[in-house]
Amino acid sequence: MLDWLANTWDGIELWVAQLWFPLQFALVMVVLLPILRAVAWLIERVVDRLAAWLAPRYRSEPTLWGSEEKERAAEAGSRRPS
Repeated sequence: MLDWLANTWDGIELWVAQLWFPLQFALVMVVLLPILRAVAWLIERVVDRLAAWLAPRYRSEPTLWGSEEKERAAEAGSRRPS
């Protein structure tokens, strides 16, 4: 059923295996780096959207992270003796 794909893959693999090593390395980098960068971008987007979707479920009140701590630190700083 997929003999053409297997034969094509085998032909490409044999062609790459017969190249000089620096050419193999360059070819793999030119092909793999863009693909891996796209996969990393996609994973980042999925994780960001999943985190944004899950975040309201775990937050007790809709405040900015650290805003209360900053207010307390500002109040404590104004009360420090000099």
